[in-house]
Order: sequence, then C-alpha cells, then structure tokens
Amino acid sequence: MKNTLLLLILILLGTYPLAAHPSWGIVVDKDRNIYFADIMHNGRGSVWKLTKDGELQLLFKDFHAHNVSLDKKYNLITAHGEMDTHLMVRVNSDKSIDTLFHTNDYKNFNGGNCTYSIKDGIIFSAEHYLWKLNNEGVKEKISEHYLEWNQTVYSDEQGNYYAPDIGDGKGKLIRIDHNGKAQVLAENLITKSDKPYDKHADVLMGVTKGCDGKIYIAELAGQRIIKINDDQSTETFYTSSGDWIPTGIDFFSGDAYILEYKEKNGHAGPRIIKIDEDGNKTELFHFDNYQKGESLPPVENQDNNGNWWGYLLIGTGIIILIILLIIQTKKHPIST
Repeated sequence: MKNTLLLLILILLGTYPLAAHPSWGIVVDKDRNIYFADIMHNGRGSVWKLTKDGELQLLFKDFHAHNVSLDKKYNLITAHGEMDTHLMVRVNSDKSIDTLFHTNDYKNFNGGNCTYSIKDGIIFSAEHYLWKLNNEGVKEKISEHYLEWNQTVYSDEQGNYYAPDIGDGKGKLIRIDHNGKAQVLAENLITKSDKPYDKHADVLMGVTKGCDGKIYIAELAGQRIIKINDDQSTETFYTSSGDWIPTGIDFFSGDAYILEYKEKNGHAGPRIIKIDEDGNKTELFHFDNYQKGESLPPVENQDNNGNWWGYLLIGTGIIILIILLIIQTKKHPIST
C-alpha cells in the first residue's frame, strides 16, 4: 500500500510540468507580419503578432495555443486546447473574431493538436487518427493510418497532411494524401544521445513546406530543423545555439523564420531567427530583450495566476496522499 501511495505521489508530481511544453506555431503573412504561439506568458499562454515594423502586439492572452495558421485571405486562425475547452477562432482583417468551432470534448475537436487547411478547413489529431470537420461540424476520419504518438499536424496547399509519429522512439514523418493513403516520408529523425530517451522532450514538433517544395520539421533532441528530400534522405538545415531549441518554422519568399525557446539553465524566449536565401542568420526578435515603453517582464517575473489551479491540484493531492500514508502506517506499523 505504501509503495502504491508513493508511486501515486511521484506520478502526480510529474504530470503538471508537461503543461509547459513549448508551442511550435509560427506563420508569416504576405506583408511579412509574423504570428506565433507562446504558452510561457500571460497565464495559460499567448498568441502574438510581430508586425513588419517590429512592433509586438498581444492578440490573445490566457489562451493555450500551439498552432497558428492563415486562411486564403491571410486571416489568422488559431486554437485553444486544454483540459475541457477546445476552441478554434479566426481573427479577421477588421480585428473581429469568429468562433469556428467549440467543444468540451477533445474527441470532437482537439485544439491542442490541430491546424487549418485552406483546402479542407479544420484538421485535428485525436485517438490515434487524423480527422477533419465537415460543414455540419461532424468529424470525418481522413485516413485509416494509426498514429502511435502524434503531437502536431500540418497541411499543405495541395491537401496533403503531415503527422510526426514518435511512438517507436526513433521518430518518423507520415504523409497522408487527399485520398487517405499514408506514406512514411522519413524515418529515424530523433537524434540519439548518451541520455535515456525522453518521450516528452525528445520530440518532433513544427512542420512546414519550404519555398523549395521540401518538408522541414523541428527536432528537439538534436536542437535542429531537419530538411527532408524527395528521395526520403534527410539533412540538417539549421541547429540552434547554446541551450535554445527550435520548435517551429515557416518560410516566406525564400526566407526561413524559426521559433525558438530555451528551457535548460533557465527559461527564456520565445525568439525568432531569420535565415535569408543566402544563408545569413539574424536574430529577428527576442522576447526577453524586447522593449516598447516599459520592458516586457521576463519569464521568471510573469504573472502565473493562470496556472494557480495546477499548483493547487498538486498541493492538495500530495496532502491527501500523505494523510492516507500516515493512516495506513498507523494501522500497520513497521516492525523492527
């Protein structure tokens, strides 16, 4: 009994930090405005717009988004997905907001693992399969391909879907065409090291198609962006410096825009790295260094009121389990 209670305590302690998984959504519109998701600030998270003139605008706060997309009119589409609230919204050019879908059940729409397809509308992953919502808001299975462990989905303009699968511990990228036919596009994408494989940290995140027609994917264990060639071979397109990790990437007019976070030796970011067609690297934006009027506060000083429920749940659970452990010990004293 005591071993069971201790195990429950460890499990409980290990659940809440997973909510701090960084976002991977970044997209650039026709005017070079950059939209990106960020769950490290403003309660449960933020969605930001970095204008072409370098002004940072907060579009949503206390909004737990991982993905950002654009519709055919270049309107921003993003989704909140956490606990029992899953919501996809569109921000129109006049700044009005439309709710595209809302549910309390991730099985009907998973806001934490979704995208918006110009061709097919709302796409999401749930219960090991990819789904889309029809005009009546009813989900339809895109393919019979089973995804063992999938965390993000991407759709290109041709109606192909891309879903990383890390269930084998090696990492692969699946492409599903508009007929539902699945193909393994690349395998063995996760960098191996001397450390044990961490299925929560050694993951595959943001996916996009580059201006060259190749697919690019963020791989956290190797702190890199991988380029996948037509013959299924792979090469490292970019490697983050120091303790930074790349989580997302988008391209516009030949330039790459990479979203990065720092989680080791202190949290930092997000920051955006731009790589132009000639390979020149520029730090385009760094959240912690950004100043407009007063400096935006660093991560350590952010208001964490949006996360109070998580700490309360952990604390209450630990207290209850300790009390149960004490009662059980009194009933069955340890013999010496």
